[in-house]
Parts: sequence; C-alpha cells; structure tokens
Amino acid sequence: MARVPRHEYPWWVKVSLCGVPGRMGLWAFTALSVLGSFTCGMYGFWDPRFFWGLGLLLAALMYWRSIRWIDRHGSWGPDTEPDAEPDHW
Repeated sequence: MARVPRHEYPWWVKVSLCGVPGRMGLWAFTALSVLGSFTCGMYGFWDPRFFWGLGLLLAALMYWRSIRWIDRHGSWGPDTEPDAEPDHW
C-alpha cells in the first residue's frame, strides 16, 4: 500500500502534529493528557470545577488516533516525494 504524502494528511492529523517533533512527542502528549485528566478528575471531588479537566481525554484520544493513522497510512520520516508541498501553518 502506498504511503500518503504529508501534505495530504487529514486536517485532524495535521493539527495534532503541529509543533510536535515526532511519534515519541505524540506519545508524551497522550500520556500527559491522560495524567492531567486523571489528576483533574481526582481533585474534582474537592472542587467540582476541576471535573472540566476530564476533557483532556479528548485530546489524548486525538493524539492516539493520529499515531495510529500515521502508522497505517503515513510515514514518520521526512516527506521525500519531489512534488510534495510544504506544510504551511
């Protein structure tokens, strides 16, 4: 199966990769989001406003789905196609 060039990645994958150095960076953000969500959920029993921090699980889900999508369809290396357009963010 041919790999999808980086400039043709879905928008949600591009958003999750914005400023992240690579696969390990996405895993780090996933872990931090889960940890932050857990911490906010626990503290929410003392101050209910912190239950809003459970929304970090949505960020963790987006990072995890982006990792899976790139593993299946993209590449973690540089985009080596000669006609590839650069990402403009």
